[in-house]
Amino acid sequence: MQDALVNIDAERTLLACALNDSDSLYRIMFLVEASDFSLDSHRRIFFAIEDLAESGKPVDELTVCDALGAKNQLESVGGAAVITGLSEKVDAGLAKTTHVEYYAQLVLEKSRRRQVRAAGERVCGATCDPSVSTDDCLRMVQESLLQIEAASKKSTARHIKEVIPEMLCEIEAQASNQGLVGMSTGLQSLDLATGGIRLGEVWTVGALPGRGKTAFGVQVTLANASAGTPVAAFSLEMQDTEIAKRFLCARSSVGATQVRNPQTIRNERWREVMESAAGLSELPIYVDSRPSLKIQELIASARLYIRRYGVKLIVVDYLRLVDAPGRELRERVGYVANALRELAKSERIGLLMLSQLRRPEGGMNAKPTMLDLKESGDIENHSHVVLLPFLPVGDDGGPRPEEQQVIIGKNRNGRIGSLPVYFDEKRLQFEERAHM
Repeated sequence: MQDALVNIDAERTLLACALNDSDSLYRIMFLVEASDFSLDSHRRIFFAIEDLAESGKPVDELTVCDALGAKNQLESVGGAAVITGLSEKVDAGLAKTTHVEYYAQLVLEKSRRRQVRAAGERVCGATCDPSVSTDDCLRMVQESLLQIEAASKKSTARHIKEVIPEMLCEIEAQASNQGLVGMSTGLQSLDLATGGIRLGEVWTVGALPGRGKTAFGVQVTLANASAGTPVAAFSLEMQDTEIAKRFLCARSSVGATQVRNPQTIRNERWREVMESAAGLSELPIYVDSRPSLKIQELIASARLYIRRYGVKLIVVDYLRLVDAPGRELRERVGYVANALRELAKSERIGLLMLSQLRRPEGGMNAKPTMLDLKESGDIENHSHVVLLPFLPVGDDGGPRPEEQQVIIGKNRNGRIGSLPVYFDEKRLQFEERAHM
């Protein structure tokens, strides 16, 4: 009966390949670690092989025996006979060095299973300890699974011939879609300047309270859901029903003021409200409006939505409200931004982070800059694109539409600068200035 937790033959064959073929050794060095082997003797042997290779020394049965002997570890692995005996299957032709990646995957599969079992035992022990809270137990489960999954995502460099076809497809898509290669922002001029939100990218929208960051998140959500792309929105600031009202304003001629005060909606307009709501209910939008979320909970939930609903875009409103480890706000925000960057890259999704700006020194109508992002260093470093909506107000508190802009503060794939826009106060949506 096959052992569910170990595969000794695969471990021995993998070590034999590393000992007998330098090409095989360098193909697996970035795939497996010594800790992935189940036997202590195999871990010691692989560590010695790896140490020799990294030092630029030759790797073979003799040099490995010598290295282990120098550390007084040769006898602990079973002596020289064990090391020379590793190559039996390779020498007999029962195993081939050309299949070394496959043998590595067999070893890694068992390693992951042992990690899952160890994590389960730790959690089981914690649940039996009354001093450990249930929240801490749940956090332990989530962190353990994330660590195991992250460790399994090791990859090696790809030859440029594998990358070139993907690059050409991206260029062709951009040429045929009016510059759009990723997911739309709902603004054609912005799509043209950035190419859209590509899979694996993190975008940040920074704005003062009430200056359009949630509206922009709603706009991006609707633009992509309407195109059939499933979107998950984490709304820590607003309830799901409030977000739904934003969607309704954007998709009907009933204005935001009327939605907030529905008694002002005339009877003949209610049919339009119902029809717009029915259309919205068919869109692939998933709203998670828990008032507080730890970053581990957000990541775990996001992965669930990605697998269950096929989500390709995630919106987080807003960054500072997500709980994370760290003594200072900067540490916590940096932890969240980095975790979301890793999520976007590993899951190949687009991710839109909304963030508040600090109050500008030049007054409320001063143009925002990258320095105005709260904890801007960490957020900027982890973002592919940073957008700063600029919606100045007049002395009477009313909008100044002729000055409204979306400032592209960072753009890894294109130009930076300002785009003239018009913010429709009725629909709470950004539009091209020419459409006023």
